[in-house]
Amino acid sequence: MALMAEPQSQPRPASTTLRARFCPRCATELSERDVEGKLLPACGACDFIAYRDPKVVAVAVLSDGPGGTVWLIRRGIEPRLGEWALPGGYVDYDEHPRAAAERECHEELGCRVEIDRLVGVHHANLVTAGVVIVAYAGRIVSGTPRACPEVLEVRRFGLDELPPLAFATHSAIVREWQRGPEAAPAP
Repeated sequence: MALMAEPQSQPRPASTTLRARFCPRCATELSERDVEGKLLPACGACDFIAYRDPKVVAVAVLSDGPGGTVWLIRRGIEPRLGEWALPGGYVDYDEHPRAAAERECHEELGCRVEIDRLVGVHHANLVTAGVVIVAYAGRIVSGTPRACPEVLEVRRFGLDELPPLAFATHSAIVREWQRGPEAAPAP
């Protein structure tokens, strides 16, 4: 079993609400074009289209079992600075969402986790971007949870004492997790 390096804060992708102005292929200024009923930035010279794809996020419900307690983080970064959330973050382009959930838990809690199962897949339209959230259930297998660079506080909550969560999808994920694996949607 390899040891993971000390958690480091990672830069985050730019907002997808920013519209591309120049073609990444040929540097021609982009103009809007109707593409399958949507106005998207497109290049008149080389036909490149700047699609507004969603960001992929992986989160984990870390618990000691059904009906037990759930680990939450109090966010130390925007969006929703200071609010409680499930540990998780952006999936890198070359990373499986399951590996991203494990990495993000390590970066935010300083612990090694093991993912047990898929809880569900959700979509959210945030102010800054469309996001696909892949939610897993897992458990801490080594280390002591602590607040790392992007986190103000880490705490374990009983299911009857959960604080309001920063994102509606996180609340839905916890409810889905509580129903158990037999209620999980198809991946």
